[in-house]
Amino acid sequence: MTVTDPKTPRVASSSVEPMFVERWSSKAFADKALSDDQIASLFEAAHWAPSGSNRQPWLFVYATDGPDREKFNSLLNEGNARYAPNAAMLVLVFARIVDDEGKKIRTAHFDTGAAWMSLALQANRIGLNTRAMGGIDLDAAYDVAGVPRDKFETICAIAVGYRGADDDIHERMVKQNFANDRKDVSEIAFKGSYSG
Repeated sequence: MTVTDPKTPRVASSSVEPMFVERWSSKAFADKALSDDQIASLFEAAHWAPSGSNRQPWLFVYATDGPDREKFNSLLNEGNARYAPNAAMLVLVFARIVDDEGKKIRTAHFDTGAAWMSLALQANRIGLNTRAMGGIDLDAAYDVAGVPRDKFETICAIAVGYRGADDDIHERMVKQNFANDRKDVSEIAFKGSYSG
């Protein structure tokens, strides 16, 4: 299956739903706000993700505008600060790493990743772009979001909004702003035992 968008000339080697190949993380965001319904839809999708023992350890704290958004923007590293402030919403992602009894939640990061993927796919389905960013001040995120350090671990930030055009990002980023390909499936899936 080939996608017609020139920025996403990907071909799947096996039959998959188009949403898996069509979704990609553009750095270009249009100057357009999200509706409350769109935002609710994203977190609704995320909250249905699977998790070990149904602990649902993910936590999303978001900002769209005003002083909160300025604080969220201040967490971005230099590279991400060139484009992410243009996104309609920034989301800080945390994983709860201990339960109420203080026991470690071993699958917290894995489960939080599943919730992020659900959010990303829902965003794509409703015409939005998402880009996860590890380049943030992980420690300062606790204070900005009001999240306790002893129970959660900062994972990343996510920029969410309408996909923009090449004119919406710095000219140096344009050449890098396309849908990356993936490793061949034979490099990531092995029957019986790993033979890499």
